[in-house]
Amino acid sequence: MQRSDYLNPADMRTQCAQAVKSMEEDLTALENVSRSIVDFAEDPEIESEAFAALAQQLEDYETVIEAMRIAIVSDSADFQSLSSLVGNEVLDGETIFSQMENAKNMKENYQSCEMMYRNRMAASDDVFLYSYYQWKAGQYEHLAANSERLYERWREKTQKYDEIAAVTGPLFTVTDGIGVLIQNGLAKIAYGFQNGSYAPDPDQEWRRQLKNAGIHLAMGYQDQGGDQNGPCEMWRRGTWSDREQIRELVHGYEEYDGYSDEQIEELLLKLNSEGCGYAAFANLIVDEYRRKEEEFGNIFGFPLFWEDPDGMLCVNYNPLIIDLYCASDNHNRVWNQWPEHDAYDEHEDFSATIGRGTTQDDRIYRFERYMDRKGIDVSIENIECNAKEVYDRCKEEAAQGNRVIISTCPVRLEDEEGEPAQMDGGHAMTVTGLTGDGRVQVSSWGNVYYIRPEDPDYREPDRNRAGKAYVKIQSVRFGERSE
Repeated sequence: MQRSDYLNPADMRTQCAQAVKSMEEDLTALENVSRSIVDFAEDPEIESEAFAALAQQLEDYETVIEAMRIAIVSDSADFQSLSSLVGNEVLDGETIFSQMENAKNMKENYQSCEMMYRNRMAASDDVFLYSYYQWKAGQYEHLAANSERLYERWREKTQKYDEIAAVTGPLFTVTDGIGVLIQNGLAKIAYGFQNGSYAPDPDQEWRRQLKNAGIHLAMGYQDQGGDQNGPCEMWRRGTWSDREQIRELVHGYEEYDGYSDEQIEELLLKLNSEGCGYAAFANLIVDEYRRKEEEFGNIFGFPLFWEDPDGMLCVNYNPLIIDLYCASDNHNRVWNQWPEHDAYDEHEDFSATIGRGTTQDDRIYRFERYMDRKGIDVSIENIECNAKEVYDRCKEEAAQGNRVIISTCPVRLEDEEGEPAQMDGGHAMTVTGLTGDGRVQVSSWGNVYYIRPEDPDYREPDRNRAGKAYVKIQSVRFGERSE
């Protein structure tokens, strides 16, 4: 900490909130631009050779716009992190250093007085004066010690400031690289205009770099979250090395260490039938460890990203979902007198290929247990609210830097245009965004969908034919555990 440094957490949080709000407006503007581009490019009434070239130009702009969106999302997350990391104490360098200097001077003065009285003690033959000088020396020794403690308390504030500076220093730096790539992409598009027409740059490298940089920062491009059916598809259609990796993951757990290939396939079918909660939490782990790929690899034992034959990065969702599922499914908290302990219930599921899924309480116990075994603190809490409050509560959690798992019954998913996309029983999903028209954006089955919490099924559950309609949300925060 320098004398000129100053930190006011309340002001900082206000500025962060304003920045996040501004970025939300920027995202809305980008979405409108992107939607207009798509509508124009797909207009069936416009057909010509020139328009085909223009459509390619618009596609390139879409690539750049998506990169801009990802950069904004990343910076917005950094503002939210900054808001939560600045603490609650005003740290004024001028005040702190002045108080340290004052405490140090007082200590030296008290030590000088102590030494003076100890010298007088040594020179005194009068027992009464000796006792007096000894008492005075002790008093000044005590005052000097108090000044030392005061000095340390102020010095600790400089350390606190330095700690905050250290953890917040990396924020807002990771988007510098994608910013350069965005400018390069815009230059490539501008250079494509020749003789009044657009000639797309045949070099795909700038597009690949832009997309790969975006995948590192946030969900975007072809990354729409993990799919609970992905592990089974990986087993059935993957390479020999894919199947070997799955065997190693499954056999790494005592409950499945002797599983044959046939049993592994049944296990993955069961994962597909009940694994929405596990896929949802895998999405949140990935979101937490983007930009921290090395740390992810050290913790989980496999890379966060893999590269396809075209050099495009993909998120390694499947092994994460498998590991999370094998480590957690059918594990429950039980009590035998005292204390509580973990128990594996082999009879929890309906069959070898169909499982019962997870409840909110299952997810709290199983996911916190999984992360605890990885040495990571995660706090998961149920948020009590009705359907009318879901949207605002999701917004509040996002403002606090928390992630959200949403579960509904029945499932009423829409595509971007508001058309029904999926309708079935209960389902848990990751909240990935909020729209301006009151919808909650979610990742489900590796795709992006939307939920309307205002749906009559959720607002009037008694009228639903299933008789148990609900929409529930859970808050997930990495880095701290609530007791």
